[in-house]
Amino acid sequence: MQSRFNHSSRGFSLTEMLVVIALIGVLSLISVPAFINMRNQSTFKGDLQNFAHDLRAARQYAITQTVDVRVELSPAPGNQLTSNRYRFFWSNDRGATWTALNMPGGHAASPGSTGNIKDLTGPVWFQSQTNLTDPDGNGQPDIVYHPNGSMDLTVNAPNAQIVMRSAWNNITYNMYTIGLSGSGQFTSTAGHS
Repeated sequence: MQSRFNHSSRGFSLTEMLVVIALIGVLSLISVPAFINMRNQSTFKGDLQNFAHDLRAARQYAITQTVDVRVELSPAPGNQLTSNRYRFFWSNDRGATWTALNMPGGHAASPGSTGNIKDLTGPVWFQSQTNLTDPDGNGQPDIVYHPNGSMDLTVNAPNAQIVMRSAWNNITYNMYTIGLSGSGQFTSTAGHS
């Protein structure tokens, strides 16, 4: 029995192979940077969402446990190398003493245990903050939630702001401004600098 298909021994020419390789190269040049920027934007937005979730959890803890909860931002605002950490504390004596508040996903100073410390991922940091208090006088800005859900602001301040910044300049938004009100509510606004 004979096959009705004609088999050609002719393959692809060198020119055809070079054209295909050139097309793959051009598509790679376009798609790989776009994919990297999309991944970086997603990482930065994830940091914002995690921080917002942590603020909600801290406020909820203050309300449900009828204690004050303090979220301490990193010690060096604006320094991207050291300003990507925040810590949680609680107090049942109106802030006279503060105890570490273990948070889900938090870590302690020693590896392998849960704790009250959280870090932003990637090259993301707290660039600046305005109108936040410093109840313990250590020079670090703090967000303090009370059992009624309100938070402390500096004297006569209508609201506070925290600016989160990313070193990735090629993403759509490399900066988020978080607005905090005295009632404990917050908003976020994306921007690019």
